[in-house]
Amino acid sequence: MSFSELEWAAIEAAAARAAMAPGAWVADAAARAAELPESGGGQGSRASAGAVGSRMQRLMGLRAELMEDRRVLRNIGGNLNDVARVANTDGTLESTAGQVLAMVARSVERIDRTVAEVDRQVNGAATQVRRSGSRR
Repeated sequence: MSFSELEWAAIEAAAARAAMAPGAWVADAAARAAELPESGGGQGSRASAGAVGSRMQRLMGLRAELMEDRRVLRNIGGNLNDVARVANTDGTLESTAGQVLAMVARSVERIDRTVAEVDRQVNGAATQVRRSGSRR
């Protein structure tokens, strides 16, 4: 989902008032909106809202993991540039090249696991939406 500049400015202002990061504020607002009673406001809507809020928290946690992985990959990119600079200068490959490759492999594995979990969460949410749509 993307926001217009005006929408994002409003989100940032509301998040600042709540002393929250904008992304966390959006997640909180979405969870609160999901908890609003549907017409009839029965217990079922509150239970499903709780499930939605819980799923949203898991997805926000996974998003944080991906952001951290991105930070790590940027650092690895810097290390790789250092290795390439030495190789281009004197034609030899530093002994740290193997370490950099191992860091890349570990990062890719971690990202693959996180993306698989995001896929699982999204597929579960899609199944839940399809079920709730078929009940109407």
